[in-house]
Amino acid sequence: MKNVKVILIGVALCATIFASNQRINALGKDSGFWPGDVDNINTFPSSVNDHGFVEISGVGSADGDDAGDVADTGDITATIVWGDATKWGFKYNEGDGDTWFNIMWGSGDMGINASLISSTTNAAADGVTGFTFGYGQNFSWGELGVNLLSKGDRTEYGIDWRGDLGFWAFDNAKVSMDMTDSGAGTTTMDLGFDLFTHMDAGGADVMFGLGFGYESSDVNGTAASVMTLPAATVAVEADITDWATLRCFVNTDYVAMAANDAADAASTDDVNDGYTGSSTTYGFGVGFNWGGLTADLSISEDVLQDPVSYMTGYTSETLTNAGVTLTYSF
Repeated sequence: MKNVKVILIGVALCATIFASNQRINALGKDSGFWPGDVDNINTFPSSVNDHGFVEISGVGSADGDDAGDVADTGDITATIVWGDATKWGFKYNEGDGDTWFNIMWGSGDMGINASLISSTTNAAADGVTGFTFGYGQNFSWGELGVNLLSKGDRTEYGIDWRGDLGFWAFDNAKVSMDMTDSGAGTTTMDLGFDLFTHMDAGGADVMFGLGFGYESSDVNGTAASVMTLPAATVAVEADITDWATLRCFVNTDYVAMAANDAADAASTDDVNDGYTGSSTTYGFGVGFNWGGLTADLSISEDVLQDPVSYMTGYTSETLTNAGVTLTYSF
């Protein structure tokens, strides 16, 4: 156990292995399977009522100062949520130069996220305007989350539900539907349904999820669709000590049906017409808990195979290009 502790301390201090997001990235990349995680605020705004924290993500990332790329996972993001009966929250993203403000509010079983988008490059340029709005509430039949984005000609809609559903080996279920319109000829629709359960394995929490997904897109008249059945996730969060946790996951999807009007499927980022087959992804991460302060990061499997080399600088390989998430809960 002493050797394990030394290895984990070395991992925590090695800047080259810091990853961005953290706990959910190391547990399957879907916070819907982990109702207690703060990341649920993005999908189920009512969950803001369950938390009080200050969080900074993307710390130590290789491209953390790359402002201007909204989708850049390396951008530093700061979030604060506080309050008792009424919750308030604000969020700031280094790479998002279009958002004027981003605010959260919660009371009782209801929560709201809202942001205003407004920016202008110069006096001669057209400005960018829009908004995001999320509404969530807990009902007797489950949690509901509704999210809307409008930015120029671009629109996005999302509806999510999660609740208790005892069936077969599962305790819970979740449903999601997302629709987007780029305003420039591209539309998409995603549907998903998953059953999942958490199993207590002593010092570990084992999560098993099983469901299906459907995705369709139309790019300037070229349509493509994919149905995955089944889509499975197995994730484990295991205590190593009272202050250190190891995480890992495996996602596997079987494409049961695929249709694509494009002559070259690669041009639309989709699979070939008529394709069937499976694909598997996996990931690892660690978490450290020092009372109210936690540090979460994703890591490459290389650190598990040869941790000493990365700790001592024997290898110059970079394990990740994202950053650690630091959270102080209160």
